[in-house]
Amino acid sequence: MFSPIMRALAFFGKEINEVRRQPRLVLSLLLGPFVILLLFGIGYRGGQPTLQAAIVLPEGEATIDQEYLTQLTGANFELVSVGADRGSAEALLRAGDVDVVQIFPADIEERVLRGEQAAVEFMANEIDPFTEQWIQYLAYAQISEINREILVRNAGAMQDEARAIGTQLADVRTQLEAFESGTENLNQARLQESVRSLRQAAGALAVSALIARGDVDGERTREQLLALQADLDALDQALSAGELERERERVSATRERISELESTTSALGALPPTVIVSPLAASYQNMVGTAYDPMVFYAPSVLAMLVQHIAITLGSLSLVRERLLGATELFQVAPLSLRSVLVGKYLGYTTFIGIIAAALAALMLPLGVPFLGSPWAVAGIVALLTLASLGVGFLISALSRSESQAVQLSMLILLLSVFFSGFFLPLQNFWAPVRALGQAIPLTHGIDGLLSLMLRGAPPDGTTWAALGAIAAVGFLGALVVEGRQLYR
Repeated sequence: MFSPIMRALAFFGKEINEVRRQPRLVLSLLLGPFVILLLFGIGYRGGQPTLQAAIVLPEGEATIDQEYLTQLTGANFELVSVGADRGSAEALLRAGDVDVVQIFPADIEERVLRGEQAAVEFMANEIDPFTEQWIQYLAYAQISEINREILVRNAGAMQDEARAIGTQLADVRTQLEAFESGTENLNQARLQESVRSLRQAAGALAVSALIARGDVDGERTREQLLALQADLDALDQALSAGELERERERVSATRERISELESTTSALGALPPTVIVSPLAASYQNMVGTAYDPMVFYAPSVLAMLVQHIAITLGSLSLVRERLLGATELFQVAPLSLRSVLVGKYLGYTTFIGIIAAALAALMLPLGVPFLGSPWAVAGIVALLTLASLGVGFLISALSRSESQAVQLSMLILLLSVFFSGFFLPLQNFWAPVRALGQAIPLTHGIDGLLSLMLRGAPPDGTTWAALGAIAAVGFLGALVVEGRQLYR
């Protein structure tokens, strides 16, 4: 009854003693991963690359404030030169002294008046696709900010016009009130001149109302302006014909309409131009406070990768080494089952890797890496990741004919894990079949589980546990079937 257990424990002791008799191996497996993690934390700086830029701004171009442009460019690029010579800027780009050349056109206002957009050229000499995408994003952000600044300046000019029209409205209203009150010394010639002047200026107020925000009702203002235009036309004709007395009702309606428009011009003049152009502003809040330092954020992923790599390496060399040493022939005649052999090896390697993982976790604490989740859940994820990785390693060992072949396959799994596990690049960025390949790698689920437990303090969802368990079961059964065919052939 207990013989299978005793046989499995015998192989457990064998693997433990074999590792224990190699202190250099133990030291390299323990200190090596920690040194890698430490170097990664010290050396990684994160963020996007700092790009050097040269600006070509034609002389006499007054549409864009050069001081503002320099300030804006300096926020995204390291500004190297500002000048009017395009050839010199392109020479700097070809020589590698700058990464980006920005060339502004000389006829911005003329093109706008023709109904055309004036294009700002961004030139680069870049082979890195990620850097090129970053340059394109910065170009979009910079042009959007410049367009906003131009709109702010134009909005300010429109507000000045609205204030001037407000003065004209007040003048006409005062004269209409004098007419209604029956003042005899009303100067009808001056009233007619004021009415005609207001008719010409009302269009500018309509444009101002189009860009209005906040308390200003643009649709209501446009309706009032259309009615005002009709009233002013009628009053002008009545003044020319000397029949203003017959338009007393219209005079009263016009005065009331002008009073309402005066409040509109007052509101337009009081709004800040930045609010008119950009009524929305971004407000950012991180529910966890602040994001982690890059070293802290990547620490769980590095731990998961090291656990997987050590497990796959040990597992991939285990069975093929037994085969090359001739121990397989002894297993064939001994009262042993391959299941007992594999279980013993699983126990031995899992214990050994668990000690390494615990030591690495302890070494992470002085680096400020938090363990917010349950320690038992972290241990469970590490144990399942180890079992799944050992299953992959044992399957590689069963398929290999030599140690060099096993090492090559182990390195292939390591490369797959680096690129397709979400370690550096999000798995969602890949083509669907490639994402399916990533889901078959133990590291993918180990990273998800450890990130959730260590940095968020939340237990991973059920799919993480199920995926690691499925990979572990498939690896164990695959190694049992493939190695069993060779063992009992």
